[in-house]
Amino acid sequence: MLRFSAVGDVVLTSPAIDALRAAWPEARIVYAIKERLAHLVQHNPHVDTVVGLRAGEGPLSYAKRLRAIKPDVVLDLHGKIRSKILRALMPGVPKVVWHKRDFRDTLPVKLALRPYHSSMLFADRYHAAVEELVGRSVPRGRLQYFLGPDDLLEADRVMRASGLDPSRPLLGLSPGANWETKRWPAERFAGLARRALLRGMQVAVQGNASEAHLGQAIASAAPGAVDLCGKLDLRGLGGFISRCTAFVANDSGPMHMARALGVPTLAFFGSTDPTMFAFDGHRVLFAAVPCAPCSFFGRRRCPRGHFRCMLDLDEERAWAALSPLFSAGRLPLLSA
Repeated sequence: MLRFSAVGDVVLTSPAIDALRAAWPEARIVYAIKERLAHLVQHNPHVDTVVGLRAGEGPLSYAKRLRAIKPDVVLDLHGKIRSKILRALMPGVPKVVWHKRDFRDTLPVKLALRPYHSSMLFADRYHAAVEELVGRSVPRGRLQYFLGPDDLLEADRVMRASGLDPSRPLLGLSPGANWETKRWPAERFAGLARRALLRGMQVAVQGNASEAHLGQAIASAAPGAVDLCGKLDLRGLGGFISRCTAFVANDSGPMHMARALGVPTLAFFGSTDPTMFAFDGHRVLFAAVPCAPCSFFGRRRCPRGHFRCMLDLDEERAWAALSPLFSAGRLPLLSA
């Protein structure tokens, strides 16, 4: 199975892994992924072996290591240039490649001629590839994320060092995203933080080192909120999210991890399409302005200049969606 990145996309392969294991219980499932993301699948009980693509490693070297495993078939859930090259370097091995979207969408959406509306769930496209591989219909798997044995310990260590009590109610905020048009304004995250603090909850902001300015802005505008940006690795991130009573995030990897852990989640969508994902039991806010969603992945800036897809989602509306999640408890895992 090939899927090299990114965090959310890897997490979203879990239903496909689940379905594949159910279809072929005796199969040896090998997962090819970037080494820095290997932790995302290492503790999945349905994955037998993880082969990490090392930083700077070329396709010839990596393909040689994959050929040494002697695969009977390759399931490519990445479908980009790197995986295409690797498939070519493993001649004689049958391959199945997933299809991310209808090709008729690609050019019109990229040229901003019309919004993008997904015809099926992202995970269902993975599932279709599994069914093509096994040659029959199989039950859909569940979206789930498996913590490692030390993930909670690592999260607790970081939290306690920052003055948080892992046993107390906690609101997790994740204001980052790879693209600017996928980010709900940081000052509005801060508004949610202030409301939660007044309710007696702990609040912590999560993000990578490049998102430190967002954590600092929120912690500054919401005294009492704790900035954990840049302090959690993948182990700690999963553990931290699992400790949260509720989680608020943009369309991003941490949002998918939260859903896969059953943590009640409020997700904001602007330039991307929320109908690509299932949100049963969770909450999603999407302004549905006429020009959105304008992108498959997100953009550096709003092509119309108004950014209404996010700015029309105000703090009051977000708080009304978030408040019920505080008492929801852990949610059942979603079927893809």
